[in-house]
Amino acid sequence: MRHTVFAPAPTGLDAPNAGVRYPRLERHALTWLIILAIALVVVPEAINHVFVKHSPDLPPLEDSAGSSEVPLAHLARLGGSAVLLAYTSAVVLLTRGRPDRGIVGLLILLLAVDVPYILSPSPPPTADVPKILLANLFVVALWKTGASIDALKWLPVLATGIGVYSLIGGLIAPDYMMYNIVSEKAIIAGWELAGPFGHGNVLGMYCAVAFSLVPLIRGLRWQLFCGAVLFTTILASASRTAVIAAALVLLWWSACRIRSMVNVRFAGTVFVSVTATTMFVLPFLPWDPHAFTDRAAVWVASLAEWQRSPLVGLGVNWFLTDAQSNANVAAWAYVGTGHNLIIDTLVKSGLIGVAVLAPVIVLAILAARALTATNQQIALFGYLGAFFVAASTEAVWALLPNLQLFPISGMIFAILILSRYSRPVAQAPI
Repeated sequence: MRHTVFAPAPTGLDAPNAGVRYPRLERHALTWLIILAIALVVVPEAINHVFVKHSPDLPPLEDSAGSSEVPLAHLARLGGSAVLLAYTSAVVLLTRGRPDRGIVGLLILLLAVDVPYILSPSPPPTADVPKILLANLFVVALWKTGASIDALKWLPVLATGIGVYSLIGGLIAPDYMMYNIVSEKAIIAGWELAGPFGHGNVLGMYCAVAFSLVPLIRGLRWQLFCGAVLFTTILASASRTAVIAAALVLLWWSACRIRSMVNVRFAGTVFVSVTATTMFVLPFLPWDPHAFTDRAAVWVASLAEWQRSPLVGLGVNWFLTDAQSNANVAAWAYVGTGHNLIIDTLVKSGLIGVAVLAPVIVLAILAARALTATNQQIALFGYLGAFFVAASTEAVWALLPNLQLFPISGMIFAILILSRYSRPVAQAPI
């Protein structure tokens, strides 16, 4: 009888602290950073959509702060920001850290946070200053805790809770849980589920990213339960990008199990290199304007606007401010993003923004290669592949904790890059 055997990662690239016991205080501090960051963006949205029905055809992926929120939701957002700021500051001040921690990853992440605002043609609004401060403190807090990869298991666990809430809510109160009551793009039962978020694509991408991290959960039963809930929620959201990302993750898992011997590091590097290249190249190909649900037209129009300021871009908030004041531009820019990570970055921060983003992507891939536990390699390579697929047609990137997409993009990249501890564990079943 043949058994699937996973090839151990070569030792030459092992993390220098492999096998180091992760301190309890730092472990708990990191866990609560993750939980509070997710709560900050999910709880106000959930409160808002208990009272307000979804409105189709609104920008799906922008920060909802300052939009038409009910007072209780706005209060929850302000209170959550204050709590996270206070907690993050406490972690920075009270956590000892370790003398052997490197600073290269920290500096690159801080540059990625700050450079787009420093070089922006217009200074950031006053309301953004606390958000930028929180983002800097959050990165430093992750660095001081050591950013254990094991802690990322809480993302699929919490996303499963969001999925259960959304599915039950879709049955009980569809007017408040469905982005569209009668969906033209529904995959199952006419559903286009948005749950606590303002758009089905956001719910779908949250669940797709969390789905890729399921191998981090301990115990086969919990993996199967969380995976089933997340995949069902993805289908119910009718987000085609999320479905494709989840399908590729399933193929990735299958590739790791079908062969009798798999070098996960090599296969994962090829997988994420292909998906990252696709993300970079896709919007520059000569597509029909209506391709990818008119996203190709957004790419062309965005590139035309970017040429007005190719080096530093038009400003971080351009899609939400200046673009809306011009009727011709607003006709396509109302979506709030460039519908591709590279296009979106070019428009907002220009070539310098892409130059700052590129090292973050490269460091994340190198960090995934340096992982020693096989289940972590499978999970994080799967995550990067799913992320790059989603980023090909959606601007799924945020480095400010107040932004809706931060927990599934910037936070995970930061933890992966800053991870210092690598504790080998037994292979977890997929």
